[in-house]
Amino acid sequence: MNLLHCPSEPLIDFIFVHGLGGGSRKTWSKTASVSHFWPQQWLPTDPAFENVRVHSFGYDSDWLKGGQNCLDIHHFGKSLLGELATSPHLNTVDTPIVFLGHSMGGLVIKKAYLQARQDATYDLLTKRIHSIYFLATPHRGSDSAKVLHNILQFAFSSRLYVTDLKRGSIAIQSINDEFRNYSLDINLWSFYETQSLKMGVFSTRIVDPDSAVLGYRGEKQIPMHADHRSICKFETLTDPNYILLRNALASTVSAISELRLKSNETLRHSQLKDLAKYLRVSEKPEDDLTAVEDARMSDTCQWLLAKKSYIQWSNFATKVPRVLWLNGKPAAGKSVLTGYAIGQLQQRKADCSYFFFRHGNKSKLRLSACLRSLAFQMACTDIHVRETLSEIQKNGTMLDYDNEVTVWRRLFLSGIFHAKFPEHFWIIDALDECVDFASFFGSLLAKLPESIPLRILITSRDTFQLEKHFSSLGILQFSSENISAADTFPDIKHFVETKAKSLLLKSAAHRTALIEKILGKSSGSFLWTALVLGELSNSHSEAEMNEVLDELPRDMGPLYQRTLDSMSHGVRGKSLAKAILIWASTAIRPLNTEELNGALKIDLKDDFPRLEESIVALCGQLVIIDRAGRVQMVHGTATEFLTNSDSDSEFAINKVEAHTRIARACLSYLTGEEMRPPRTCRRGSALRPASPKAQFSLYACESVSYHLARADPFAKDLLILVDSFLKSNILSWIEAVAKTQNVSPLIDGARHLGMYLSSSSAEWSSVGPEKQRIKGWTTDLTRIAAKFSDALITSPSAIYSIIPAFCPSESTVFRTAGPRRRLAIVGLSPAQWDDRLSSISFHGDRATAVCFGDGVLAVGLRSGTVVLYHAVSCQEHNFLAHGESVRFLQFASKSNLMASCGWKMIRVWDLCSGDMTHSFQAPPQVVDLAFDASLLIVATLKNYLVSWDLDREGSRQPERPWNESGKHMNTPSHRAPCVVSISVSHKMLAVAYIGQPIMLWDLAEDSYYGSCGKKQPNGETSTFRITGLVFNPDRNTGLLAASYLDGQLALLDPFDDQELESFRANLQTLTASPDGRLLAGGVGSGTIHVYEFDSLRLLYRVKSFDIYITQLAFSTDGLRLADIRGSLCNVWEPKILPWNSVNVGTSGRSLTSIVDGVASDTEIKISAMVLHQEGGVVFCGKDDGSVAVYEIRSGIQVQTLYRHKVLVRIITCWHRNWIIMSVDISNNIIARRLKKTQTEGWTAEETLFQSRLECGAAIIQALPGEAAGNFILSTRQSDHLWSIDGHLKKTRDCSDRPGVRKWVQHQQSPLHVMCIELGVAVRVYAWSDWSEVASVPLDVDGFGLELKSVIPYMSGLNPRVLLELSERDGSAYTRGLHLLDAADFSTDAKSAKKVDPSTTTVIEETNPTPPEEDVTAPAVSVPLLGPQLAALAHRVSHIIGLSPAGPLVFLDRSSWVCSVDLADLDRVSISYARHFFVPYDWFSGARNVIGAVVRRDVLLARNDDVAVVKAGLDFVETVALEVDGREG
Repeated sequence: MNLLHCPSEPLIDFIFVHGLGGGSRKTWSKTASVSHFWPQQWLPTDPAFENVRVHSFGYDSDWLKGGQNCLDIHHFGKSLLGELATSPHLNTVDTPIVFLGHSMGGLVIKKAYLQARQDATYDLLTKRIHSIYFLATPHRGSDSAKVLHNILQFAFSSRLYVTDLKRGSIAIQSINDEFRNYSLDINLWSFYETQSLKMGVFSTRIVDPDSAVLGYRGEKQIPMHADHRSICKFETLTDPNYILLRNALASTVSAISELRLKSNETLRHSQLKDLAKYLRVSEKPEDDLTAVEDARMSDTCQWLLAKKSYIQWSNFATKVPRVLWLNGKPAAGKSVLTGYAIGQLQQRKADCSYFFFRHGNKSKLRLSACLRSLAFQMACTDIHVRETLSEIQKNGTMLDYDNEVTVWRRLFLSGIFHAKFPEHFWIIDALDECVDFASFFGSLLAKLPESIPLRILITSRDTFQLEKHFSSLGILQFSSENISAADTFPDIKHFVETKAKSLLLKSAAHRTALIEKILGKSSGSFLWTALVLGELSNSHSEAEMNEVLDELPRDMGPLYQRTLDSMSHGVRGKSLAKAILIWASTAIRPLNTEELNGALKIDLKDDFPRLEESIVALCGQLVIIDRAGRVQMVHGTATEFLTNSDSDSEFAINKVEAHTRIARACLSYLTGEEMRPPRTCRRGSALRPASPKAQFSLYACESVSYHLARADPFAKDLLILVDSFLKSNILSWIEAVAKTQNVSPLIDGARHLGMYLSSSSAEWSSVGPEKQRIKGWTTDLTRIAAKFSDALITSPSAIYSIIPAFCPSESTVFRTAGPRRRLAIVGLSPAQWDDRLSSISFHGDRATAVCFGDGVLAVGLRSGTVVLYHAVSCQEHNFLAHGESVRFLQFASKSNLMASCGWKMIRVWDLCSGDMTHSFQAPPQVVDLAFDASLLIVATLKNYLVSWDLDREGSRQPERPWNESGKHMNTPSHRAPCVVSISVSHKMLAVAYIGQPIMLWDLAEDSYYGSCGKKQPNGETSTFRITGLVFNPDRNTGLLAASYLDGQLALLDPFDDQELESFRANLQTLTASPDGRLLAGGVGSGTIHVYEFDSLRLLYRVKSFDIYITQLAFSTDGLRLADIRGSLCNVWEPKILPWNSVNVGTSGRSLTSIVDGVASDTEIKISAMVLHQEGGVVFCGKDDGSVAVYEIRSGIQVQTLYRHKVLVRIITCWHRNWIIMSVDISNNIIARRLKKTQTEGWTAEETLFQSRLECGAAIIQALPGEAAGNFILSTRQSDHLWSIDGHLKKTRDCSDRPGVRKWVQHQQSPLHVMCIELGVAVRVYAWSDWSEVASVPLDVDGFGLELKSVIPYMSGLNPRVLLELSERDGSAYTRGLHLLDAADFSTDAKSAKKVDPSTTTVIEETNPTPPEEDVTAPAVSVPLLGPQLAALAHRVSHIIGLSPAGPLVFLDRSSWVCSVDLADLDRVSISYARHFFVPYDWFSGARNVIGAVVRRDVLLARNDDVAVVKAGLDFVETVALEVDGREG
């Protein structure tokens, strides 16, 4: 690929591909002069193409050169595709691509496009291809190619691509058949020659018009007054042919530009929609801004613009603090002033984000909500920020939504602040109403990089705590401005003068006097002034007005009390007024009028048709309705007065009583008929229309548990309602929560139920059924959120029938669903929840290292392999060959790099490609490994650090020694450390030596820092041997945990050498969660402890296999924990971890008890399965070597037939002959005769043969041939034909083309077998002597892929073969599906064709046809339904099975069992059925899904159980399938 021109801002790419005998330059040049090379010289100077980047692609098509050339169009297409994928100018952008191909170049473009469409790796590339220009392209071949072919034969030379160009050639037929199916989305332009080309004494048209056009709908067909050569070469810019082509190209550029503008806007809306969901920004920020703007009168707040501090701040003046704090008294108009400042910045077109903390809205009380909103607003205004956040989302980065530090790190420090964005303003109102504002200073503002172009305006009350926190920043970081009464006096005066015009007064003098009186008492309070004017407006005489002014107090508290006293004098509406005040002051967010109406209807059991008028009349002084219809308290001070004062008013609010009343209303709704679950959830129930819910429904669902946790725990009626809700309608509540696409309320609900249970235990019996039910749901809600969140979000109705079926039989949710409603699953043994998500066993190997990355779990083995698993599902994803025992693994943050370290080598891997990017010789005795930005750092037992800069081609940096005292700076210590811990966040190194305190080394200064350790009773630092050290990763938390050999666990402040906590824990290994919240340790007995890091409070413990734990690692989100011990890697999902990540709020009561985890130590797993439907059983091989038989009806294991010594890899049956054969990982083969009797059941005592295949490669397939009594064993390098009596009859060596071949029984002849080689051929052999009787070329591009499975079946009377492909030597996930017509694979020898495996060229068995005869070439097996299956393949993870008369059943990428009728895929609109979700842990640690289909039942292996999902295919939800590029 040659870059011809690159503009400063490329928006479109042109790629020129030459034809037969041409070149990347000479094809497009009239003469040898550079001035005639029009793609490089003419297009870049044309304004129409100012943003077009130009490339040319060249390949060897010079037929005049001597020698043989085995390349054809297929290989040229691969070459072009490879160049497109690796070009640095093309592979990192999303610019639309326009191809221009001359002659054979057009065929090369078509072939490359087809290859890309059939490989999901190139999805992004194919979507960029906008147009293809064909210049004299022989779509149907050319007769001139036949002449050229004869000339080359005469010259004893050959060119395969010339054969491809002959009219009617196999290659052209194949390309045309497929291209029609994929070309719908591409703009096609076909230019054809009308003049003959002179060749010596002859002249002819090389490509006839009928061959130069495709004849597709929408294709633009244009004749050119040119011959085959001059159609792409031009004399001058005024050449009519050039003008014709140039104008066409210009129209394409114009169309792309318009499309790109629309696409960019569509993309923007789509990205922002996804980000709003990802960041959980549900409310529009502008709603709060609109409310305060409505409250501001014109010509007010202008005094702010004259303040020097504000002028300098808003102008981004240099040497001015980035933070401006505006503070004032309560009700001084700070929020209105905030709105004014925002409006001023917006008028200047400045980028501005803002947030209003609100006391009455629980969703606007936390700093994390503020940060998420600011991030979203920045994404709205800046494309770079938007793309950065979108990338974070695409990478699967999980957010702890209520943890402000995690949000700050992951969204800002690791994301937004690395994007290039212009000057930006943050404006934050009412910071004093934020419940965790302290974090805003220590964790955020103090660490804000100076280079970030950000200015922050904060408004709040002037409190001692806030002043203290602001002062901690230093005078260089902030400036403050107090909002004085003098500042607001002109605004209040304007406000009073305007409102006083409507008061009934005798004269202007009286009005002036009244105004002066009000202003004299206002003391700078807008709210006081507004309330006074409200009372005055209800006065009917001047005397009453004067009386009001004389009686009105100056402070807000007494003013509120006066308002309540006035309300008490009312005759009617008191109960409604009290209810309104309770809901407005206590609800977690403001309700709109319709929601409040629904709440009051339940609360007061009455209707209120004119609620808005009632609110104004009864509570108008204390409650307002904003423009958005939200009902809320007039000010935070009003809420504080109502709920915190000692007032004896009948309207004063007791918090507990208020929460009890709201909880009662929510529960009354949730237990009502409207929330009743559906009666049935069978076929099609997932598509049942949603019944309309009351407006109050959303609030009741999202807040019921919050109010319950704060309600009166001794209210008997509330307990009855809770019990009724948990017995009847809780599944409907879970469905309603899931419909919001956020399942965190389930975790909140579990915690709140636990709080309610704990509070009420003193009053009510803890053994009663109500309490047991509450206790059960506190566990189940957390488990459901952890294990089934994806399923719930995909299909919320799955909670009724699907999810309960996969829960333990003794769980509360399982019993609540009931047998008539839930899916029926038999064969499962777990009765209780298991905290272990996965137990991965490495048979014959040992786990030596473990680490989590973003979305990845890596396990290093003693054999030198690093196995990669998906962090969520724990399914095997890929593996890397380190080459020696792996000692350490470490992931780099914010990148796809991982380092593996052995005794001799350190290797760095790019996990996206699976490629090794760097390889370094390891220094002697490495003891720790860490990434610091682009540096890879290792610590050694020789007391020095070695590092490599990965941004500088892995250049090794100077060694950095350390020693115990720092006296000899460049001399390492001579003592060998026992433990070393590198802390990148603290820039510190902690080193423990035998007989010494812990030594600290400052990595930033490369100097000795000091020592620390556990303190002895005499005050001295302990020198006892240390077994584990770990810093808290949070740079703002200066803590170090140390475990000692005497069993003590100590929490240290290493920087001040203080012991904060210590006790006996007997831990041998330590690790910390990435956010620094948790500390985990392994006890020698196989027990894991999880502590709160900053307090060492034990939160959780679980005991499993009594094997020494060598390493522990937390997942990046802190929700999972992995350990390695012996040959096992266990992945835990403790239920306490989701609770730890969810904040209840400042008034919540937390759980303090220790949670003991549950682990079922089941090591045995099923490793292979085969059905014997006639016997009603399934035979299973296991990883302990046993072969067992299970009943299909019940899933119960009824017998163990026999045993291998190691894991059984393959198991198969001769159904008619009742023979079972199994193969283990040592290539031992056992075949036995099956027998079934009424007394003994199933037995397999008669051994037909037992042998071992000695070939140096693992057996990957065993296929029986019952008719001939033979079977085939296949490895990647050879195939072996055996007889059933154990004799090896024949061996075929395939070492010249090693890979996965699949053998399958011929569907039309029991005496024949087919061998399928991807991208080569389908060969037919006789079972008797393994002689080849037929061979058909297979036109399936298998580049980078291998056969995963081959499934033969009958579609009516038509035999079909379905190919399932996966990555070669990579992930086992399905990467392609291809359907073959098996009728092509005849056993008739007369139609046989031979295939050269190296070229896939078809060679006739008979004598070659004379060149002058026009003979149609033999057919190629072309896959059916290409676009449809390509679209389906994107959804498929693993194929489970295909029953003889049923659909194809598969597991999709989200772990749903789905099915599709392959016969229906040729319809105009196609879809597949989604049936049920399978928990990720069922397949964790496995490379493939082991299962089968029996009629409507689905069998799945889980550990050593066979789970039978009865009538699982009867639960149906239809999913539409989008097919790209299909005509019709």
